Amino acid sequence: MNRINISDFEYKKLKLRRYMAENGYEGAVVARRDNFAWFTFGGDNKIFRSTDVGYGILVVTMDTVFLIAQTMDADRIYDDELRGLDIEVHKIRWCDESREAAAMNLLRGKKIVSDIPIHGTDYRFDDFVDLHTPYTPAEIQRYHEVGALCDRMLFEIADNVRPGMTEQEIAAMILYAYGRETMVPKVLLVGSDERISKYRHPNASDKKLEQILLLAPAADKFGLHCNISRMAVYGNDIPKQLAEKYELLNQCLAVTASLCIPGTGMGEVVSARRPILEDAGLTEEYFNHYPGATTGYFMGSSQPLIENQLIKETQCFDWFITVTGAKVEELVMAGERGGMVLSAAGTWPVKPYPAGDYRCDLPWIYCK
Repeated sequence: MNRINISDFEYKKLKLRRYMAENGYEGAVVARRDNFAWFTFGGDNKIFRSTDVGYGILVVTMDTVFLIAQTMDADRIYDDELRGLDIEVHKIRWCDESREAAAMNLLRGKKIVSDIPIHGTDYRFDDFVDLHTPYTPAEIQRYHEVGALCDRMLFEIADNVRPGMTEQEIAAMILYAYGRETMVPKVLLVGSDERISKYRHPNASDKKLEQILLLAPAADKFGLHCNISRMAVYGNDIPKQLAEKYELLNQCLAVTASLCIPGTGMGEVVSARRPILEDAGLTEEYFNHYPGATTGYFMGSSQPLIENQLIKETQCFDWFITVTGAKVEELVMAGERGGMVLSAAGTWPVKPYPAGDYRCDLPWIYCK
């Protein structure tokens, strides 16, 4: 069940209505799960886990917020996700009209903005994502909690893995652990040994783990995504070549995080790792994988990095930095003195990495 925050909800209403007034809108339709979570401080309007659009639509006017849902879904969505918030429930029968049609009827005659394409509205998904930041103090605290939770879960999973287990069995451990926290990975990569070098995105197979393991789940809690990757070694000391690669990648990540300051161009942040890779004789590795993505309520996109957009206050990133056979990926929140690594929360072993006047602790390879 969602832990509502009334003051956060009041702030989100004010923020959305200010946007509406500035752009001449009299109504807004919030249908996507990510925007629903942002507006309601973690609420989820899903029935199907595999879709971006939920089964409860919020309609926002300048004086009222409505929940539109079918009779079979409305009470559950309100009771579990919204109870205590100033929202009017508008129930419809499945045989009468769609949720979208009901929303348009409530907003008849008004200029409408929507986060999904609906005929008669202005579709402005990017504008909704822009409204997500800066995060409120309550959201920042919650994001720290989510980062710490994922850090702990991956450590516990790695600690319980044994050589001889298949990648599929290890993936099932992740699904179980995350499921206990009502989290469902939207990406779940598990690779072992030579498959880590062969594939940048190793989906779990029936191969048995021998020594080296890569865990890379991407999932959200309260709508906030924490997409991270960790590596582990079993049965022997960490191979020298892997340790050298991982050290290099963490140095790249520390430099990257140090530049996560509001107002900095994302292209500058991405390109900062390039000379480090070149000095190590790994120039081509820069081009072999996306450099990372913006994240938050919207799971992630590399497009803002490619477009060299400016970093915003408290904006979050899952920076993934790879070379053949090794990968690091952590959740970083932009700050005035550089990025905060929210996913390095003290459970998984870490090492300190300086980058000029900036320093962060980054996870090291787990060895058992």
